[in-house]
Amino acid sequence: MKHAWLTVDLEEWYHLDYLKDFPCRETGVRVAPQIFDFLDMLDEEGVKATFFCVAEIAAENAGILREILRRGHAVGCHGLDHELLTNKSLEQFIEETRAAKAMIETAAGAPVTGYRAPCFTMERDKLDAIRELGFFYDSSKIRFAQHPLYRNLDLEGFERADDLVYVQDGFSEYEIPTLDLLGWSIPISGGGYLRLFPFWTLRLLLGLYARKHENFTIYVHPFELTGMPLPLPEGLGRATRFRCLVGRKRNLKKLRRVIRWLKRRGARFTTLEVDRRERGLS
Repeated sequence: MKHAWLTVDLEEWYHLDYLKDFPCRETGVRVAPQIFDFLDMLDEEGVKATFFCVAEIAAENAGILREILRRGHAVGCHGLDHELLTNKSLEQFIEETRAAKAMIETAAGAPVTGYRAPCFTMERDKLDAIRELGFFYDSSKIRFAQHPLYRNLDLEGFERADDLVYVQDGFSEYEIPTLDLLGWSIPISGGGYLRLFPFWTLRLLLGLYARKHENFTIYVHPFELTGMPLPLPEGLGRATRFRCLVGRKRNLKKLRRVIRWLKRRGARFTTLEVDRRERGLS
């Protein structure tokens, strides 16, 4: 393995798409402030990460954003309110993204040049729009046709610069890796799949992936990095409740093992901004 990029969607647990119709915000429970154990683990492992922040929680987490930057990580934008881009017109998206960028920059006290679409729902016209808004990279491409939300982003005109990396006119797109297995594309690098698989299974899948690929992108969320109880709403289906809770308590330790597995195979962890700079794109 050559490169590894650890990315975090800095959002609240109630931003999960399957919780958006429930009044979860009113509970007052927040997971973003619990992220310091994760930051300490990254320090211990010598790993730098890229944090894509939902703008509507940026102000209340300004101290966290500035601590993230102080420790040498990067901060990007994860949209204004975590609403799917497929539910927004291009005009609405442009207006909200311009505001979101400014909100995060004010809270963090630093420029924001990276973007990730909520639930990877980026569309080509909106990808072109964020370039005009002053973003230099995006990480929203995923090939996972079986998921009802994810899209296989159109990158016509981009050149494949490296495994998982596409470039056009100085703008770069970082793909989320999936493993093609028995006709399925499995996103083994994050989310519920990272929490669901025991490490021995994950290690096997990572080994299969590494036979054909040189780079790897991990994506995680704050609620997956803490075992603090979540006041899930009444009426939530069993399958949805399982998706939300499975593997949370042991996930931070599992993530450390994944990081060490990648490092033993030669993968070097950097932020996406550093990677761009090393490729001569910044």
